[in-house]
Amino acid sequence: MTVSEALDAMRSDLPGCSLVAYTDLSSRLVLSTSSVVKPMQEQLDALSQAAQIALDGTLADGAAPVWDDEAAGEPARTALLLTESEARVILRAGGTSAEALVCVCTPDSDLAAVIARGQAALDDILAAA
Repeated sequence: MTVSEALDAMRSDLPGCSLVAYTDLSSRLVLSTSSVVKPMQEQLDALSQAAQIALDGTLADGAAPVWDDEAAGEPARTALLLTESEARVILRAGGTSAEALVCVCTPDSDLAAVIARGQAALDDILAAA
């Protein structure tokens, strides 16, 4: 399964999901997307920057004290950015990986399902690499 196929499958499996982006946190670049409407480059840049801040940057640093003791010292694997108009679910591939998914969906989406499906998509992508 290619990256594009994995992203398309994830988006089609999740009602309310309008965009899924596969990004490299270290370079802050979106590597591939699946979306209802083609996003502008500025939107992709903002998604990648938000993912980096949420998983590796100041937002992750600020949240570290409330993490589970077992996760102490480990980089964040999941972040949720919620507003009245959308939910952004950000998932790290695993360990200290620089690869992540960003899923933009409606605020009433089943976030547990988005996280589970996103982890499965990341597993598919990494298995194909």
